[in-house]
Amino acid sequence: MIRISDILWSKEFRLPSLVVICIFLALILGEQMVYGIAILLGILQLVFESYERIRRKRFNLDYLAFLALGTALILGQLLAGAVVALMVAVSAALERYGAIRAEQTLRSLFENIPKMVFLVTPSGTHEVSLQAIRKGDILLVRQNEMLAFDGYLVSDRALLNEANLTGEMEPVVYRETAVLKSGAVNVGQVLQMRVLGDFEHSSYRKILSLVEEGKSHPAPMIRLAERYNIFFTFFSLLLSFGAYFFFGEWERFLAVLVIATPCPLLIAAPISFIGGLNKAARKNIIIKSPLILELLAKTKMFFFDKTGTLTLGIPRLKKIELLDRTFSREQVLSIATALEQHSFHPIAKAFVNEHTSYEGELLVAENVEEKIGEGIFGTIAGKEYGIVQTKKNTGSGIVVDLVLSATPVARFSFDDEIKPAVGDVFDYLRNRGYTLGILTGDKKKNADRLFGHFKLPIYAECRPERKTELIKRYQKEGKLVGMVGDGMNDAPALALADIGIVFSGSENSASIEAADVAIFGRDASLMKDAIHIGRRSYHVALQSILIGTGLSTLGMLFAFFGFISPLYGALLQEVIDVIVIVNALRSTY
Repeated sequence: MIRISDILWSKEFRLPSLVVICIFLALILGEQMVYGIAILLGILQLVFESYERIRRKRFNLDYLAFLALGTALILGQLLAGAVVALMVAVSAALERYGAIRAEQTLRSLFENIPKMVFLVTPSGTHEVSLQAIRKGDILLVRQNEMLAFDGYLVSDRALLNEANLTGEMEPVVYRETAVLKSGAVNVGQVLQMRVLGDFEHSSYRKILSLVEEGKSHPAPMIRLAERYNIFFTFFSLLLSFGAYFFFGEWERFLAVLVIATPCPLLIAAPISFIGGLNKAARKNIIIKSPLILELLAKTKMFFFDKTGTLTLGIPRLKKIELLDRTFSREQVLSIATALEQHSFHPIAKAFVNEHTSYEGELLVAENVEEKIGEGIFGTIAGKEYGIVQTKKNTGSGIVVDLVLSATPVARFSFDDEIKPAVGDVFDYLRNRGYTLGILTGDKKKNADRLFGHFKLPIYAECRPERKTELIKRYQKEGKLVGMVGDGMNDAPALALADIGIVFSGSENSASIEAADVAIFGRDASLMKDAIHIGRRSYHVALQSILIGTGLSTLGMLFAFFGFISPLYGALLQEVIDVIVIVNALRSTY
């Protein structure tokens, strides 16, 4: 929650505070030169900002503010100049505050990479750092550990969860000599692998490199305020110089100029966007910078990852088919659960959850043995049972059979489940003219079965490289492209996209770092909230800018005809600023 007191006491507001102190001291002591100090502080602020902008090859400087402060010094209109300096300092501080506070949500890219690995040597197993590993070394990877290196499998078999790399829900079985990719997680028994190369050339490192590359090419956008500032500056200069040309009065020139100082332009967007950041944070949506809100409002094309983003990302038991009618549904579920509660396979939890919900009979399995790639086997009440992958091609997600002495007695079908609010999110976006698509590492038939009724383009079996290729293709057509994901395999696409939204429930640091928006939780409706907050913040900022420039233009015309002096012009500009600020604060609600 961003509070006004937090903003005012932040280090970004030290300069505005100094300017305020100077103005009060000048009023109390009657020393006009103290106003001059306030003006010089304002000029220093503009010089610093101008240097930073020029260094980044942005030449839209605050020419009007420079001219107004310089003219106020020359003409001795020090109080008017001090008021302008205050406006300049406050607007700069608000923008810096928004950007710096938002950046505090960033996490380290390497948070989830193992820092130490187990090296197998003739003298035993030793824990060493990643940097000590060389090509040909043999590593031991324990259960639920991430593979830090690419390598050949030395063990007979391995069961790996590759959801981070491909987005597929089902673990993959590998046999001896198979190539294993770094970033996968060992969900089976302890395995040994022979390293193919060092960490810098691993698959995981390549994904991180894609993230860094995407972040080094930000969206080519001109900021909202800057775009309007160009026209406003030209018009204001024309009017102020016209005032001197037609009436020959420098004070009239300055009066137009102080009203023209584009503080509504400078203040409206930062306040509106900070309000949007605050509103998003209350919903557990972390937006990394104010500019992201403008991108959220303008991006009209979004790709969605499937597993974990649009779906729950974990198997759920959908169907039990009895192949032997001497068994009941409750019996086969109890037998299967007795076996699977000894396993770490993802579907084991689904069996246990289903059995718990039915409060079925608790059976005891003995001599349980899990054979990677084959199934899990054990003895229950003196009979040999097993859970094996079905030999029948069902084409409906994960399907396993319960066998009694190798004879199937029941078939269990598992599938991922669409998050409840996904349909509402799609309707919200399509009703507003968005172009949508689904990217998944899963097989096409599985994706079609879950999402075919939404009538959206589905790009199946997409690895990270394929996802980035699709985004690049549409960006070359001049479109702003958004990506919504949750896994490490989405990180390159999230970084390359003009706007990246990540669900952080998986605590995946690579994808969180790559994205512009991090959603803490699994609720799909938060995607709609994030985009809605961006749209509203942008529209409120735009409205505030138009109100501010409209009132400033009216004030400049009065100053042009001599009805407003420089001091009253500066005070009038402050009143306009207050109106703009009050309107911009609507984005908080």
